[in-house]
Amino acid sequence: MTVTLVRGLILYFAIIICMRFMGKRQLGELQPTELVITIMISEIVSIPMENNDTPLINSLLAVLMLVCLEIINSVIIMKSSFIRYKLQGKPAIIIRNGVLDQKKLKELRLTADDLFDQMRQKDIFDINQVQYAILETNGTLSVMKKAEFDNPTAKDLGVKVKAADLQHLVVSDGKCIDCLIKEAGIRAEDIEKAIRKEKLSKKEILAMLMDSSGGYTLIRKDKE
Repeated sequence: MTVTLVRGLILYFAIIICMRFMGKRQLGELQPTELVITIMISEIVSIPMENNDTPLINSLLAVLMLVCLEIINSVIIMKSSFIRYKLQGKPAIIIRNGVLDQKKLKELRLTADDLFDQMRQKDIFDINQVQYAILETNGTLSVMKKAEFDNPTAKDLGVKVKAADLQHLVVSDGKCIDCLIKEAGIRAEDIEKAIRKEKLSKKEILAMLMDSSGGYTLIRKDKE
């Protein structure tokens, strides 16, 4: 029992480290090669978890090899567009000016139901409103609306707006996040001043976001 728990703990941290090296893509954004590596790693890790007689080092070496292959593959893909398109494919335009390209739809083995489902998720219920719809290499759909159906921008309306400053999470669950505060160039004194202004203690704060100009958003914890 203890051996299984220790092996699981070692593999848990090893996989976390490996995934950090592989990047920050979400599961739905994985390219085919990345998805294959992820599936293979999960299968390899399950072997020593199910059988304590299997040497743990064998699985760790196999995982390390796969991660190294993925890193090498990503470098090659960055350097060579030919290999990139061969391994990952190319984005495909499936709607032009409101007209569905049925031939392209068949090539991609994508049903009309799948297409319209993804369009509805982007709040588009009428194909006539679409200028371009592009199926990306990771399977997600990018949509460009026709100009007459798109939301107007401040520039379109001739309105001058002040650029918003990015707010950073500086306090989480009553504790200051020092690394983010330093990275954002926010002074600790400004945070303390804002908290005093609200007449709160840090322990009473669920989350606090602040920008470099001193503007902040504060969320109090609910009283138990």
